Formats: sequence, structure tokens, C-alpha cells
Amino acid sequence: MTSANRIIDGRDHDPARAVVRGDGGDDAPIILQPEIPAALTFNGKSHAVMMVSPHDLEDFMIGFALSEGIADHVGQISLRDVRKTLQGYVIEADLDEDILDRLEVRQRTLEGRSGCGLCGVQSLDAVAMDKIGTVVPGNMSQDVVLCAIDALPDHQTRNREGGGLLHASAFVDATGVIRIVREDIGRHNALDKVLGAVAREGLDKTGGFILMTSRCSYEIVTKTVQCGVGGLVTLSGPTLTAVNLARQAGLTMICRERRGLFRRFA
Repeated sequence: MTSANRIIDGRDHDPARAVVRGDGGDDAPIILQPEIPAALTFNGKSHAVMMVSPHDLEDFMIGFALSEGIADHVGQISLRDVRKTLQGYVIEADLDEDILDRLEVRQRTLEGRSGCGLCGVQSLDAVAMDKIGTVVPGNMSQDVVLCAIDALPDHQTRNREGGGLLHASAFVDATGVIRIVREDIGRHNALDKVLGAVAREGLDKTGGFILMTSRCSYEIVTKTVQCGVGGLVTLSGPTLTAVNLARQAGLTMICRERRGLFRRFA
């Protein structure tokens, strides 16, 4: 292919779609993925505005509340409504009265970007990277982990439609079967969605693990541990902070290192 025809002019096309060169030389459209503001409201009070992919928002709300330590179990959260507005979505839920004081600990008043889980936290005290619970370490065999990794692309339907722009998070049970997959433009949003779905469906987490298409940052570790999952596998490398936190928590963590190889870091 010469330099003259490597860039396709898509300015006259529907702005909701992008145009790429297909294998057969024809222009093939892909669907561009939106980022939509979602306001999370607990007991009538706005708590956070996060940029998310606008699907599986009920799962996102439940997973966010659990992974942020706002609630201990799904029974403390009652979903009220998910509605679309001109500005985005509003997700409303009620918390049990005895845990309402936890909202102040993780209060977010600024927009939370899809790629960062700290935007909007009011103070450094809310980060608390030195405070993490413990889990029963996962005992995932190499065959189980690699089988789940190989199977994951078949479950990433939205990602295929969108040209590979979405992160995926999956819950894999103790036998290596992928039980739930959720996708989002933000990696921690995808994780919240799958953790929320696991809680809502009451799946047994014993021996299971989270499989992520993203890198392994500190927040991926803390959210996994907070929700009581003992194993974490990511398709990109971890940060030093993530490794140290995983070891502190007893979390079994396996991440892609280089050239397709994986390493058990914790």
C-alpha cells in the first residue's frame, strides 16, 4: 500500500461511525464508542459523576458501591432508577441507613474520567493505598488461566463492534469457565460492572478470579480484594504499587510481562 491511499477521508460519513480499510480493500465501517457522564446518586444525594460506556449501568452502580467499600453486600443497596437525560444518565440507589456515613469517606464531587479512578476524590486521605483487606489466595492452575485468556475474545462482542477500543473484565469460576463479561471504555468501570453482576447473580467466588484486558493498576487490585475475589489476571503488566498491595492482601496476581509471557507476581 502506497502512502497516497493509506488515509481514508471519512469527513463526509456519519460522525457516529469511523471508516477503516478492510482486508478486501473496501471501506468497512466500525462503530465509535461513546463516553457518557453517569451521575451516581445515593439516597437522593449526588455522590459522583463518572464517564462510562452506557450499558450495564445497574451492574456498574452495584459494583461501584461494593468495590469502593460504600456497602458490604448487595443486600444493603436498593436500585431505584436508571434514566437518560440530555446531559447523560442518572443512576439512583438507596443504601441502608446504618452505612450512609461511609459516603463521606469516598465523596467525589468532580467529574471522574473514564481512565482514572482518583479524579474527584476530595483528599489524599480518601486514597488510603496502605489500607487493604485480605482474601483467600486463588489457586489457579496454568491450564485454567491460559484457557480463560484464549476464550475471552469470543466474549468481547462490543469490543469487536467498536474496533478494539473497549476494556473487558470477566469473572472466571474455579473450573476456568468464563461466567460473566462486562465491557467499558474505562478499565475500572469494566471491573465495577463485572463485580456488580457477580454480586447481583449471587455467583460463588470461591476459587474464581477476575480476568482483565488492561494493565494492573493499584485500583484494580483494591477493588478485586474489596469484593472478596482471590485471583486476578491481567493482559498487561502491573505497577509496583499494585504488586505490593496484592502481596499484602494475599491476592494471587498473574500479569502479562512481555512477548506474550505471563508472570505470577503475587
